[in-house]
Amino acid sequence: MDDSINNAAHDSEVHYCAVHPQRDTELRCNRCDRYMCIDCAQRTPVGYTCRECVRGHENKFYQGTIIDYALVAAVSAVGGALTVIVTSLAGGFILIGFIIAPSIGGAAAQIALQITGRRRGRQSGTVSAGALLLGGIAGSCFLIGTVNLFALIFLALAASASFARFKMTI
Repeated sequence: MDDSINNAAHDSEVHYCAVHPQRDTELRCNRCDRYMCIDCAQRTPVGYTCRECVRGHENKFYQGTIIDYALVAAVSAVGGALTVIVTSLAGGFILIGFIIAPSIGGAAAQIALQITGRRRGRQSGTVSAGALLLGGIAGSCFLIGTVNLFALIFLALAASASFARFKMTI
């Protein structure tokens, strides 16, 4: 009889989120057993996990260094310039540019991944897309003397393909 009173008292105890101490909760992280509110919970295939545990798990996959970021930026800038050169050589065949530009962006990202030994950082996709855009704009200014609308469209396609390639898990 005494155990049922202790269990009832234990069940009625209020628990608070480890990050938001003003929020009461009964949800626990399935990895570290820490209490968390619904805003702190990350849904995973095996249950709810706190953001700290998810971040710790992701860190195993992000091993890129500053040198890797520099290599990604250099390769992507060349890819951007190459995008402008190839699409401008296509001339009036605009449809070819819609096919070639994403291919060049994806290829630049793949080459960058090969050069860095497949290491990537959390911001490798952003660095790649930004460098591709900047390299393409610089290449367009050097080659054409100005940046036209189609060059920007093709660069945006190449940059998005490059960004997406870094976000793939393969």
